[in-house]
Amino acid sequence: MSLWLVLGWCAALAVPVLLVFAAAVGLTGRLWRSMPGLAPAFGVLGVAGTAWLAFVAVWISPPLGLVLGALVLLGSVATVLRTGVWRLWRNALPVVVLAAAAGGFALAFAWLWGPGADPYTTVADRFFHFALPSDNTIPGLFADRLALGQSTRAMIGDWNGGDRPPLQTGLELALGPLVALAQLMGGGAVVGFGGVLPEGAAFAADVLAQLLWLPAGYALLRMLAFSPRSTVLALSVAALVPTVLVNTLFTWPKLLSAALVLSALAFLLAQRQAAPRAIWPFVLAVASAALAVLAHGAAAFTVPVLVLVGLAVLRTHRRTLRSAAVPVVVAGAVGLLLYLPWMLYQRLVDPPGDRLLKWHLAGVIPVTPDSFPSVLLDRYRSTPLPELLSNRLENVITLLGIDQLHRLQGPTVDLVRFFRVEDWTSTLFALGLPAVVALVAMLAWSLRHRRRLDGPARLRLMLLAGFGLCLLVWVLAMFLPNATFVAQGSHAWMLAFVLIPIAWAAERTPRIAHLALGVQAVATVVVYSAFTLQDAAARPLSPAAAVIAAGALLVLLAAPLPLTRWAGRAGRSTGAGTGSGDDDGAAAEVAVVEGRRQADPMAP
Repeated sequence: MSLWLVLGWCAALAVPVLLVFAAAVGLTGRLWRSMPGLAPAFGVLGVAGTAWLAFVAVWISPPLGLVLGALVLLGSVATVLRTGVWRLWRNALPVVVLAAAAGGFALAFAWLWGPGADPYTTVADRFFHFALPSDNTIPGLFADRLALGQSTRAMIGDWNGGDRPPLQTGLELALGPLVALAQLMGGGAVVGFGGVLPEGAAFAADVLAQLLWLPAGYALLRMLAFSPRSTVLALSVAALVPTVLVNTLFTWPKLLSAALVLSALAFLLAQRQAAPRAIWPFVLAVASAALAVLAHGAAAFTVPVLVLVGLAVLRTHRRTLRSAAVPVVVAGAVGLLLYLPWMLYQRLVDPPGDRLLKWHLAGVIPVTPDSFPSVLLDRYRSTPLPELLSNRLENVITLLGIDQLHRLQGPTVDLVRFFRVEDWTSTLFALGLPAVVALVAMLAWSLRHRRRLDGPARLRLMLLAGFGLCLLVWVLAMFLPNATFVAQGSHAWMLAFVLIPIAWAAERTPRIAHLALGVQAVATVVVYSAFTLQDAAARPLSPAAAVIAAGALLVLLAAPLPLTRWAGRAGRSTGAGTGSGDDDGAAAEVAVVEGRRQADPMAP
């Protein structure tokens, strides 16, 4: 499939996704008006919630799913018009432009050497000397089977629909009615009550789902009191980190899950600024976290940082034990209600649904009818303690990238392959040199000035410490040795370890941060330009893809300053904003909550 067709599908389906996103922002205006930086998190939650409703509806009845999808899209149009949220489009411009540039660069860079057999294969074959697995096709296959009313067992080999979380499948199903209408108007045939998308449309929907990490990351950084300019610069750097670029297109869907984790953290931080008796931020945080797990199971490894931040925010208004229990109970009920349909599906339709738990946490890869608890206990009882400890040590070695250093030995060293393999396996290497340097500098500076850290600085450190705890849990929980390669963890901590330190550096030394952006761009282009798949036929360079990639890259490099100035002028002219204004707008927002800081010195 040509690059132009893929870009066309992405542009076409971005319209309904943006409508749902904007409708969610418009409906919740009263909640985020006093903290406009939080607005994008509502949009992310709205899109994810719509996807989940579509999945449940199509599972119950494909015609019901078609009707519900059409009603949601029509309702989104009406909501956008009724609430007038469309008038704030200039304020949303930084995130929209960044998403378009990041998606355009990733697609053009993947098609640099021409298309493969299909979009999914093009991506799977493009970035490494080995082909990636077929996991990126599972959401689409799952959606097709549901829309056709077919069994979802043995979709690929012995993998069932119930083995993988279904949120991305739901987004494809939610967009089905619109694509079906377009097919009818064009004289085409509609398959499966409009739920079976053409391959290009399915791929585009999957890519758009991954790009939700950008608005989610924007919301989190703004709730951490970073300026809009620093926020946009940090997002630009993260978009060029290879593991983010690859997982934008290889849609398993790790970045969709990460986006919801970041949104959950943004909502938790909003609890500190909300009214004393307000529980909606906590409830929405748990809802986002539940949807994150419904997108990808690796989100479960981020529970430590969510719990840490959740406990901290519950202390904001000096709640008693009884008053603190209210948001916990309500949020827990909402989270359980959201997750319950998937539990029922796994047990009633595609049992047992615990294959990945047995694989990663117990080291049992073959399919077994035994329950997960019994398999887990049996494995730990039968494995000697030295072996268990050795496996965890090997996990640390993999995380740090030490196990791949042998590639630097010998008479000939292939640095391109070395760095690509490290990006695939090592969390430390995959963060990129600019982020690692910024992280070390941030921690060193904070240690030196620990007695003078203000509230936002301590919140940022708390999040980094929380994600560090997540890494520890991940290392200890993964049963097999060398199991902690990047693809088997959550990309929420990958994004956090890039976004927060780079934004911090941009606040203190903007020129150095812009240099970091340039360094990251050069490193990614140099290491990943070549097509290195083993035994693959030579492919000619695509001039069109090269031009599009260069243009999108230029936008990412030049975006931070002009975009935030544009949004700042727009916010002043309309008298309102979404947290996308310039530094003056950020200062005004800080002034609004200054009174709360007097009562709570850790309030952002």
